[in-house]
Amino acid sequence: MGDQGFAGFDIHAADARDGAEHVWARMREQPGLAQCPLYGGFHVAARYDDLMAVLMKPDLFASGEGITLPAATVRSPHIPAEVDPPRHRDYRALLTRFLTPGAVRAMEPRVRRLVTELLDRFAGETRVDFVEVFARPLPVYASLDLVGLPPEDAPLLDSLVVELHEEVATGVRTGAAARLTDYVTDAVRAAVAAPSGRDDLMASIVGGSVAGRPLTLDEQVSMIRLLLIGGFDTTAIALATALWWLAGHPADVARLRAEPGLTDSFIEDVVRFTSPSTYLRRVATSEVELGGVRLRPGDQVLAAFGAANRDPAKFDRPDEILLDRKPNPHLGFGAGHHRCVGSFFAKLEMRVAIEELLARYDGFALDPDRPVRLASGLNQGIASLPLILRR
Repeated sequence: MGDQGFAGFDIHAADARDGAEHVWARMREQPGLAQCPLYGGFHVAARYDDLMAVLMKPDLFASGEGITLPAATVRSPHIPAEVDPPRHRDYRALLTRFLTPGAVRAMEPRVRRLVTELLDRFAGETRVDFVEVFARPLPVYASLDLVGLPPEDAPLLDSLVVELHEEVATGVRTGAAARLTDYVTDAVRAAVAAPSGRDDLMASIVGGSVAGRPLTLDEQVSMIRLLLIGGFDTTAIALATALWWLAGHPADVARLRAEPGLTDSFIEDVVRFTSPSTYLRRVATSEVELGGVRLRPGDQVLAAFGAANRDPAKFDRPDEILLDRKPNPHLGFGAGHHRCVGSFFAKLEMRVAIEELLARYDGFALDPDRPVRLASGLNQGIASLPLILRR
């Protein structure tokens, strides 16, 4: 039986991320699955093995009814994230060849240019909110460059994505979802009317087909919209966490300088530790057992990536970031059919950012006069990071 002691567990509460590690530990340690009555009632997959079972069995734990908690009523379904196999494969194939390790390596000069341009903007400052000046803008601009949208639209699109998250959490329509959809619709129509001649993501989606038919306009818009939403928050949270850790661990800064080959494994453990996609929803499609609990068709399961990635049964010293953690089978990018399609691009952004930051600054420190602020919701983590930069 699941524990009924999580009646107040609300991922959208303002303080949901504060002390979440202790809640996750209680969820993992109890028999069965944690249960919560909010949002129609749901079970929580908090242990690593339970979450892996959910992710690797999309026929039993479906994404097609929506991956947000609560289920989104303010927007159309995300494609391909909210499409189940086998249809999911055809949509994803339109994206994957542009986001392979080799394709992403070719993008490094463009990403490095974005990184240096952003760093130049605050080159003379020693006290900054790192999220505001760098961790948030970088993935926004990089995502627009990846898709082929104008960089001058970054502030507008960033604000719409932030507002859309609020709409999903509350169910109250402010118009953000509609405005974002309208923007992407106009961009798709413009791409159709005046093809760029480039072989890129926009062209692949605009000219794409599934099951032997062309994509509809709604499908095209959904895919572009998801690339923007998926690329903004998660990379920003991971970048902020990396600098937060380095600010508190100068020995790790020194070690990264001495052993730059550790940067990639450091990034992997940052993603494990912070789990920017902290929670996603699945729905049971038939009677199935999970974590010793019998679920019925229609039961909601909250995939708790943050909890599973801190599971001491799977990870030694789970509440620390280790520069050389290996092996590191974390689920920060998901697993199975719905593993993050942009994971290599996100890691490129992080690697280049860390390289350039270490080249410009001797060290980093947390600003004692201003607190770090954490965000709630589906993507939880550092939303404000006041830093002191030492040139």
